[in-house]
Amino acid sequence: MLRVVVACAAVFVALTILVATGATRGFDLATTILFQSVASYPLDLVANAHTLVGQLVVTLAIAVVLALVIRRRYGGLAWLAPGLLLVTGAVELAFKLLIPRASPPPEFVRAFQNVLGVKGPPASFPSGHVARIAFLTVLVAALVPGRVSWVLAALFIAASVFLRVYIGDHWISDAVAGAALGVGLGALGVAWMRATAAR
Repeated sequence: MLRVVVACAAVFVALTILVATGATRGFDLATTILFQSVASYPLDLVANAHTLVGQLVVTLAIAVVLALVIRRRYGGLAWLAPGLLLVTGAVELAFKLLIPRASPPPEFVRAFQNVLGVKGPPASFPSGHVARIAFLTVLVAALVPGRVSWVLAALFIAASVFLRVYIGDHWISDAVAGAALGVGLGALGVAWMRATAAR
């Protein structure tokens, strides 16, 4: 798991530098246009439902449920692993303040309505939605034995990256950085679970 953490940190740092220097602008715009070229109402529904699932209040509730499941299954202090979700939020907020990058303009936004009425910082780097979803997905995959769970987790995280860009809330570099942040901290959470489980 340590290798995953290091690799994700490297991706996050590299994207931070590229975004801060403006090197991703052309690719970000081209990717948004490409992703939205398959636009349809059913896909809009899926993307908007995904937005709801990634809201902070929803992901916190999921983290609490995961903590209860982990406590029951592993004992010890393993149940604290989902608490690293709060670290994703702290890192996200810090970088949104450091790199005040604007979200895609209104012509790319395909969101219906903010059902929960929760508004985050106006900056878009990195994607907190993707970070939280990726983090929780890694923890869930670790709870289900077998390679299939990891393949499904990777597909779900990739779909999350696509949907955040498709809906026009983030650029691709924001979403990939969010995925790196979430997967890296998720791997750290899994390592914590395994190290602190009651023997």
